Amino acid sequence: MGRVSHSSRRSILRCAVAFLLTLQQVLAWSSCNSHIYQPRRRHVQSSPAKYPSSTSPPEDDESLAPSLRSLSRRQSSVLNRRDGIRRIIQSTATLATAVVQTQIISTIQPAAAYTPDADPLRESLYLMSRVQEATVQQERFVNRAARQDALKGKMKLTLRLVEKNYRLLDQITFASEYVTPSSKVVEATTAGYEAAEALQNAIDYVNYDLSTGEFEKGQKEYLTSNLGECRERLFDFLSYMPKDALEGARKRVEEENVANRDEFDGDSDAGVYNPVMLPWKNR
Repeated sequence: MGRVSHSSRRSILRCAVAFLLTLQQVLAWSSCNSHIYQPRRRHVQSSPAKYPSSTSPPEDDESLAPSLRSLSRRQSSVLNRRDGIRRIIQSTATLATAVVQTQIISTIQPAAAYTPDADPLRESLYLMSRVQEATVQQERFVNRAARQDALKGKMKLTLRLVEKNYRLLDQITFASEYVTPSSKVVEATTAGYEAAEALQNAIDYVNYDLSTGEFEKGQKEYLTSNLGECRERLFDFLSYMPKDALEGARKRVEEENVANRDEFDGDSDAGVYNPVMLPWKNR
């Protein structure tokens, strides 16, 4: 399935950072140059000869007019400058948003373009092969884990993805129609259902029985035994499938893994890509 590459994610991040830096500079300039001018209080001494003590100076004193006009001009200048700043921010935000959206659309497009195998049986066998691969990956998580909570956090997510994306029980039900010879349908389907049950046992144990702290005796063994049971019973079920369809499904898994490895190797920021050995390779 297509996914956003690390180089594309870096391009999106650079656009977002450039926009934030531009916005920060504009706001800093604004804070330094947009002081509000406060009118200075003019101290007007009343002249006894001009204003009697019982009378206030007239409101239309022409001596204040130049100061008020100057204040009005300064305030108008501040408002114009603020309006200009707002327009700069709006135009910059619009441009950055357009660039980021374009990057996101272009990088996500391969995932949206994913289509299942044209052969429904081969697609189903491909998904079951991915489940087998996933059980090996999960066993590696179990063997390397030092604490229950760390393992639970990792396996809870990955097993949920396995359950959601591969729908093992649905694949068993669909592929059982292609069991060869037809006299082995019950035997093959039983093996498939037992594989799905073992996977569900592992999922339930991770969700409800793992806690915190170090592992207790038998916890790791229970998980690895169910994961191994799922994988082995799937081998039993798949042995009744048409050979050419099964080989085509497994070849697709292998080719996709090679493509993923090449992508990680070609990206210095990709980190460590450490795939497991596909289980049908050592049988």
